[in-house]
Amino acid sequence: MTEEITEAVTEAAGGSASQTPFDWNAVWASLSEKFISLAMRLGGAIIILIAGHFLIKFITKKLITEKRMKKLEPGTVGFIRTLVKVVLNALLIVTAVAVLGVPMASVIAVLGAAGAAVALALQGTLGNLASGIMLVVHRPFRHGDFIEVNGNLGTVLEIGLFSTKIRTVDNKHVIIPNGTLTNSTIINYSSEELRRVDMVVSAAYGTDIEKVKQVILKYAEGDAQILKDPAPVVRMKDMSTSSIDFTVRVWVENKDYWDVRFNLSENIYTEFFKNGIEIPFNQLDVHVK
Repeated sequence: MTEEITEAVTEAAGGSASQTPFDWNAVWASLSEKFISLAMRLGGAIIILIAGHFLIKFITKKLITEKRMKKLEPGTVGFIRTLVKVVLNALLIVTAVAVLGVPMASVIAVLGAAGAAVALALQGTLGNLASGIMLVVHRPFRHGDFIEVNGNLGTVLEIGLFSTKIRTVDNKHVIIPNGTLTNSTIINYSSEELRRVDMVVSAAYGTDIEKVKQVILKYAEGDAQILKDPAPVVRMKDMSTSSIDFTVRVWVENKDYWDVRFNLSENIYTEFFKNGIEIPFNQLDVHVK
């Protein structure tokens, strides 16, 4: 702005400060012209910012209601919406600066230098952003999936640009950086419709093996939540120090896993008691000579 005023004064003076007489009317006319031009550019930039703000809101809202976006899970939609909003706002600011008359070469140079400095200062954050993009592209889990990461088990609530939020089984929110997710082993318990419940059941030595198998299988056949195909499996697993151990495997729908898991423990104990099958304590035989 100072350069423009100096230029206006020089032009009004006829290009040289030594020329006389000095025409103040010309100076005022030139300054007025420059101020009007600057005000118009400033007004244009403000109008672009306001109009762009509402346009970005419209585009992001339209993006959410798009039929193709509705086919995606909410976590992916939220990630894409946030990313689009950030990019559009950056373009809006650059456009407003260009309307003000700032040379784009200077803007690009400043943005490049600032970008390099920010990239060095925010290496971890930018790494989380890149990891967030990888999570959306490869989709190891989706919104609503039950996952385990680094000992944290919970339901995915939100997949953000830099972090993912899960709700644990005891109703706590855990925020996990996306970089941690891409560099860790992720167990997704919701990726398949069916899950297998595995248990180890012990009986005392001397117990009829076939009787144990029949008692467990009979219970499994009567439980409506336990699937008949694949069929339940009960096999003797080990001869331990104090007991003979049996592996019990039943298949259930994913949503019924925990109900069946707890019911299986309780009801096998009840059935063993009814049928006289002993569940042994640890024993140690000592022979004295």
